[in-house]
Amino acid sequence: MFRKDFPLIINNPDILYLDNAATTQKPAVVIDWVSEFLKSEYANVHRWLYSLSEKSETHYEHSKELVSELLNCESKEVIYAANATASVNLIAQTLVNSHKLKKGDSVLIWIRDHHANILPRMSLSKLFWFNVKFFWINEDYTIDYSDFAKKYTDDVKVVSCWYVSNVTWAIYDVKKIKSLLRDDTFYIVDASQAVPNLLVDFQEIWCDALVFTAHKIMAFTWVWGLILKRDLLKQLQPLSVWWWTVKDVSIDEFKLKSWTWKFESWTPDIIWAVSLEYALEYVKSLWKGDMKSWMKVIEEHEKSMAEYWIKKFEELKDNLLLVWPKVNRLPIFSFIINWHENYNQVGEYFAERWICIRCWWHCAYPLYKSLDIWWSCRMSTYIYNDKEDIDKFFNVLSELI
Repeated sequence: MFRKDFPLIINNPDILYLDNAATTQKPAVVIDWVSEFLKSEYANVHRWLYSLSEKSETHYEHSKELVSELLNCESKEVIYAANATASVNLIAQTLVNSHKLKKGDSVLIWIRDHHANILPRMSLSKLFWFNVKFFWINEDYTIDYSDFAKKYTDDVKVVSCWYVSNVTWAIYDVKKIKSLLRDDTFYIVDASQAVPNLLVDFQEIWCDALVFTAHKIMAFTWVWGLILKRDLLKQLQPLSVWWWTVKDVSIDEFKLKSWTWKFESWTPDIIWAVSLEYALEYVKSLWKGDMKSWMKVIEEHEKSMAEYWIKKFEELKDNLLLVWPKVNRLPIFSFIINWHENYNQVGEYFAERWICIRCWWHCAYPLYKSLDIWWSCRMSTYIYNDKEDIDKFFNVLSELI
């Protein structure tokens, strides 16, 4: 339906792109608008006294306003970082630096989570002597709430989880998790795989921090967003400080700015922020109305595609192991061919037929080890994919089997 808007797809008609969970393609308008911005309006932001810088600042802040409209938060709660891992590291370091996480405390994480949500805590735990604990999933990949209750002890000060797993592709009830938490628990939700595909509402989830990924929603790489609840912006103290984060420095001390400014301790990724601005403007242009309206259209498209995927997989189920729940999921599937031991050969078989999928452990080693699985291949669709693409994929998969 929207294929005509994406130059890479138009310029490579033989390629079937099914690696959207890793990154999405960019529409022509985003590419063209960013190019025009670089030609006509680009300059550094903050502390400007000339018009070029003022224009860049306007774009930079407008992108945050669109994010706030998208996620139902305040634009002053939006922080930009280099990537999701940087966002999670930023909040992990901030919690330690603000004494919200101390020696003897614990962080509780799902076993199914991405390494970006695990490794920052593991690394810091060795320096600051707090513990990292994991709660498990059931055989059908749903949350094991009894294990969560067992692990959620008084020492747990942080609970962190993914909204949508990048392996099982289940949509998890992050609002229910919130309802189980004490008031003193800092709650982080990584919505990197949710925001591009679902209507995500920060106010409804009411987590303390939410991470999202811009390049998975048709913007450029190197912009990830961190939404931090307004009342915490003043309380928390970042570990990384520089230039725009401070309002005063003397030889004895420094004073940080308030709000999001103190968390962006670098020259901002202006071009990438502008690409996110234009990507969100593009999506708004597809469906006239507010953000909720057009995200609902994307969500409905994704869920209808998931139903079609499931139907096709059922026809081959005797030959495949599927890492999936059948309900409440996105149209992204991780699969293993029963008799095949080499994921590279599977990926290459598809690549030789111009189909782009992703293979290996998908940055979720603890999950794979707990399932006694050593690899899987993953295919994922987006708004420019249709049922004909799915049929092409399954024709090749059937040949391989």
